Amino acid sequence: MPGLRPLAVLGLLALSAVAAPDLAAGPRPTDPRDAMLYARAVRVGRNVVERHLTPEGLLAYIHRRDATPAQLSHDCLDRADTAIWSGCYAASVACRYAVMRDAESLALARRVAAGLELLSKVTGVDGAIARSAGRAIPGEPLGPKVVPSPLGGGFMYRRDASRDALSGIVLGWTCLAKFVDDAEVRFVAGRSLEAIARRLYRGGMAVREPDGAKTKHGDIDAHVGPFENGSHAAIGSAAILAGARFSGAQDLWDAWDRLKGKGWDDAIDGQQTWVGGKVLHTSNVNMAHHGLLAVALLDEGKAKRNAMAGLREFRRATEGWGNAGLIAMALLAGQQVGRDESVAELRRTLLDMPAQEIPWKGTWIEERKGPVPFERRPVNCWAWKQDANREEMGRETAVLDPKDTFTRADFLFAYWLARAAGELTPGPADPALPPPLVPATTGAEGAAPGLAVPAPAAPGAGAPVPPASLPPPAAIAPR
Repeated sequence: MPGLRPLAVLGLLALSAVAAPDLAAGPRPTDPRDAMLYARAVRVGRNVVERHLTPEGLLAYIHRRDATPAQLSHDCLDRADTAIWSGCYAASVACRYAVMRDAESLALARRVAAGLELLSKVTGVDGAIARSAGRAIPGEPLGPKVVPSPLGGGFMYRRDASRDALSGIVLGWTCLAKFVDDAEVRFVAGRSLEAIARRLYRGGMAVREPDGAKTKHGDIDAHVGPFENGSHAAIGSAAILAGARFSGAQDLWDAWDRLKGKGWDDAIDGQQTWVGGKVLHTSNVNMAHHGLLAVALLDEGKAKRNAMAGLREFRRATEGWGNAGLIAMALLAGQQVGRDESVAELRRTLLDMPAQEIPWKGTWIEERKGPVPFERRPVNCWAWKQDANREEMGRETAVLDPKDTFTRADFLFAYWLARAAGELTPGPADPALPPPLVPATTGAEGAAPGLAVPAPAAPGAGAPVPPASLPPPAAIAPR
């Protein structure tokens, strides 16, 4: 099995082939309401860090109210979607750093990178991803899919990862490696993506358990009979491309060539929106966007062209949904067709999006023929995966859930991806804006703490060897 790629090679790949977004291309006209959105992003960002991020660096997207750090870690464990939404949150943090370029954003990027790495280390098999990870509280219940980790130290993980978990993890790592110019973050991203991609390809393009068994929703196939399966093609292509791009591993570039020979890059634009039904269920559209955006950020050839075509097809089918997450992903990918209209819809959606995190108890859902106003949609764990025609009824007599809360990390995802795409830029700094989240702690020479990785190696020197004083990669998650 090929060893780790030298960090120097990784750095050259990351800094040249996949440069940061062109934020110097010239400011677009500003809207006075964009300052309001920025102020809200600061407040929501502080809230997510202080109340919804586990000690391991994963997003606890639903958890008990007023949870302690230990309770966040426990509650995160039994959730099926920790991986996908933690990956999306990591993507938003990476885009925030691309825009702000501050030490605080870098420290947060390193923290969420530790969480993402844990998802592919906690199983004990490199590249075998988990749905969630954390430490359990003795005596508190957990579901049957949560098992002890070979890492020890009280770590546990949820089995049965799926292609949606893969799509979020790959998007998160892609944005961290592309937009965060920190050698340690990029090294860990390259190492993790290499292991994930190699295991995926050698497993027949299927997500598998550590013992090799295929997971329930692990199949990824670019074709269903004679039809192209663009969603799967994008998710699978993104994983292999990201692994090859950020590790430089020749066997992964060879794997990508073989996939292209089987038509995977051709199939990326085959999103089949004309079928309707499940194809246009928002959860499936959202997952497909993860793969399409990652491919657009990673490739410069046919795969990228087809990813952009797929995003345009989805935009035609979803215009008016008020789905800022889908719009922001298309903008960051480089969408130009109807860009002004897309930005206007995105801005309007974020302005209309309620800040409420706690769901209602005692309501019911009715499905309408078309999109309902955002404020009438159910409070959800991730707004951008929820169908736009669902209206929550009965709030007048309902009460707030006394037990659980969601987060508004979904707002941050749409906002910071749009900002990294050059949109929603506020005017001059407003002295009334809330203060930063917390002062960032820095280590030697200004480097933010959180990750421990090998020092750079000279080209051709082989895989770098971690100093003995550093903890193993699997132990980098903050305690």
